[in-house]
Parts: sequence; C-alpha cells; structure tokens
Amino acid sequence: MSMSLAAAAANCRCSRVVFVGNIPFHASEKELRDACELIGPIRSLRLAADPATGKSKGYAFVEYPDDETARSACRNLNGHHLRGRELRVNLAGRHRRRPRGDNEPVGLEDAIHAASLVSGTPPLDSVTRYLAARSVRELREIAAALEADGPDTLRLLKENVPGLAAVMEQVGHLLDMAAADDAAEAAKNKKRAAEAESNDDHRAKLTKVEAEDGSFKDKIAVSAVGVKCF
Repeated sequence: MSMSLAAAAANCRCSRVVFVGNIPFHASEKELRDACELIGPIRSLRLAADPATGKSKGYAFVEYPDDETARSACRNLNGHHLRGRELRVNLAGRHRRRPRGDNEPVGLEDAIHAASLVSGTPPLDSVTRYLAARSVRELREIAAALEADGPDTLRLLKENVPGLAAVMEQVGHLLDMAAADDAAEAAKNKKRAAEAESNDDHRAKLTKVEAEDGSFKDKIAVSAVGVKCF
C-alpha cells in the first residue's frame, strides 16, 4: 500500500459525531438527549424529522466534545434500551460499503476505522496494514484459530502476548462491520423486492380493472343493438 497510514487516518471519516438509529418514534428529544448524556456531555443533537409532518424519522446525529467520548458512545450506548427498543450507535463518519464478498480485502479505510474503536492502546500501524489486506474469510479464520483452545488459553495469551488483545478486538470490529454491511444490503434488497412485488400487484389490479371495464362496455354495446328508437 503506497498511502501512508497517517495520510489514510487523516482521510478516515471517523469523528466526534455518532449516528443513533432505531429510536422509538414516540420518544422525545429530551429522552434521547438524557440517554446520550449517560456517556458524557454532548455538543449538539439533531433528531431527524419529516419536514411535512414534523414526526421523528427514528434516527439522530449526536456530536460529543472529542473522538474518545464518541467512541465510548459506540461501545457503551449501542444496545441501550429506550422505550423498549435497542438503540444502534455507530460513528457517523464511516461510509457503509456494498459487501465485497468474503474473499476480497477489507481495505485500509475499514481497518483504520476498526483500529479507532479499539479500547486502550491502539494496534500497531503494521498490524492495521496487515489486517487491511486480509479478507473477511481470513479474519474469521484468525479469530477461530486464536479461540480454538478455549477461553482460559485465550485469556493467558492476551495477558502474555503484547498487543494481542488489541489485535483481537480490531478483528472483532472488522467482522462486526462486515456483518452490518451484509445485513444492511440484505435489508435493502428485501425492501426492493417488496416494492417490486407491490408494484406488480398494483399493475395486475389495474389490468384486471381495465379488462373488467372493457367487458362491461362490450356488454352495453351488445345490448344496445336490440334497443328500438322511439
């Protein structure tokens, strides 16, 4: 990779702004603000609303004072229950990509984003570059190999191998991101399929109405032939 990691990090869309989704439509802005402030003070909160009705669209953008607090919100506020629903919280900057398949490299941008989510000491630049060149399939194999000997062995490895815990957390974030992208794409395809089916049903109903209307007109025309003028 010719791009320096510092330059890539500068281009990374990670920021102090988090995206909060799956917000109950009947939840108030104050309730959302109170939940977000469990992590720390916030600079701004923008709850998306339909301009025509003023009703919530179910998501918001929240800005924290610094990157670390925003990352903490991603780790600790994600899954938080608000009026019976679990909030989904991610750094707003990351651009969701279309799934590239299990055998294509995850890329430097995603690897850097995953590194930014690691708690404690960040992974080495060389590790981030290495993981960027790995595919989702290879990342799964790495995680499986490290976990193969059981949780006790894994705990000992993390305690005695410098940087291993950070690497495993980074791999976990990359796999979560890939799963989220796959899920988002599947939901999008499902929505398209439902819309297409709905359109087909609508066209079929229109065709039926037109056919029935034509049949009715034909019957009127036939009956009119036998009507005498007075």
